[in-house]
Amino acid sequence: MKPLFSILAVSLALTFISSGTEPVNDKCPVCDKTIKLIFHSKDPKGQRVAFATADCKDKFDKAPEKYPVKAKP
Repeated sequence: MKPLFSILAVSLALTFISSGTEPVNDKCPVCDKTIKLIFHSKDPKGQRVAFATADCKDKFDKAPEKYPVKAKP
């Protein structure tokens, strides 16, 4: 179990570090719940957008114009 957790932690850290930028939103544009940084994509403007779930990310990637992204206040 520890090796699996270690691999997951390292991959999450690398994903966050390699992205280099904070998401522009703090609520999921698809379901309006709190975001999780592991689910992210780029909007049509090239900005990093984060999502609450992988399903939300998939829906956004298929039709980004359908889900307006609200920037952090």
